[in-house]
Amino acid sequence: MNAKERESRRGRAVGGRHVAGDGLSMAGFIAKGRRAFATTVLLTGLSVLSACQSVNYGLPNQGNTGTIQPVPTSLPVKTGPAAGEVLGTGQTRVALLLPLTAPGNGGTIAAEYRNAAELALEMRGPSAMELVIKDTGGTAAGAIARSEEAVREGSAVILGPVFSGSVTSAASVARPNNRSIIAFSSDQSAASDGVFLMSFLPDQVVDRTISYATGIGLSSFSAILPQGAYGALVERQLRLTLAARGATLNGVSRYQYSNDSVVAAVQEILPAIQESDAIFIPDGGTAPTAIARVMQSEGIKLRDKRLIGTGQWRSSKLSSAYLQGAIFADMDQTRFETFKSLYKARYNADPTVNGGLGFDAVNMTAELLSTGNPAAFTKKSLENPTGFKGVTGNYRFLPDGKTQRGLAVYQIQEGQVVVLEPAPQYFEPVSNARF
Repeated sequence: MNAKERESRRGRAVGGRHVAGDGLSMAGFIAKGRRAFATTVLLTGLSVLSACQSVNYGLPNQGNTGTIQPVPTSLPVKTGPAAGEVLGTGQTRVALLLPLTAPGNGGTIAAEYRNAAELALEMRGPSAMELVIKDTGGTAAGAIARSEEAVREGSAVILGPVFSGSVTSAASVARPNNRSIIAFSSDQSAASDGVFLMSFLPDQVVDRTISYATGIGLSSFSAILPQGAYGALVERQLRLTLAARGATLNGVSRYQYSNDSVVAAVQEILPAIQESDAIFIPDGGTAPTAIARVMQSEGIKLRDKRLIGTGQWRSSKLSSAYLQGAIFADMDQTRFETFKSLYKARYNADPTVNGGLGFDAVNMTAELLSTGNPAAFTKKSLENPTGFKGVTGNYRFLPDGKTQRGLAVYQIQEGQVVVLEPAPQYFEPVSNARF
């Protein structure tokens, strides 16, 4: 796994967290005793997704300046039985590449993606597609082999892989064979022409949070960041957004995942904090509370400062007195809570954001197939400028393969997360996109 992906996929000693349609029939879906609840939630919550899905294929692709490709007259045809776990009976074959047998937590991540994909397909109905789940083992070689299988077997599109190295490897097979990839890596360097990332990209979360903070009058910032690639990435975006907003960055310090390192990082930046309106702490887990506690012990009056975080804070103890009043940007939770209830009823486990991304990828694929459009998975269709709606909020694919998402801004008030500014319901023209 690329270091940049740890924001949503790995627990740490002082921070971090583990994060990764309309249904007409619930038969065989929820265990006995939960059917009425699940059906009610489905009808009132997720049934709006297909009705709201934005699939305006006739719209111009405002941001695509690449070579014009011939419009397909039909989707690829299945060629014999598929290798892997097969779900659904639809005419069109779709491959889902996951690190099912990868070491470490790779297998756990893959299992959640697999379950969420199954849930989405059950809700859409088995005839929506034939979904073939293939195990990459979490390696580049595995991604190449499974992608070659998918092409030979007539898969129309490839969902996954998860890790950035695997995504790049799969692309080396998919691109020459005119297959689009919709992958789950959060390393934006894995995105490219025809390789789209479903994941949340840290720079967008930082930009949304800091833009809101400057918009309410905060003009000077200090940042306490984790060592490593994630810390470097968010610092870069922090500097870009502050410069664009005319705000000042007074200082940056970095910590490793130990108490002594956190104390040293706070002590190093104390003079800058004294001169700042806001303190940016992007990491999650125990990091926000630990850093705030040290700042207070060093004489910082937290009531006079605004703590700024990211969606990583949802893995933190938000009832902590140190975090009250803090603000952060995160995905729109409106549909995700319904998805969580359905997932838990089906698999007796709480899903992370990974599950939501897997669900949305399969649901979007089914929605595109339902139009009968033979060009459903071309760049023009996938780069639909009006975007898509999912359980992880509104999103759209940009011409460079990155995903732009509608993010909300939240504040912690008395231990509860309250919406300060809801996620936008519509996207600006692609030419105006910041990412």
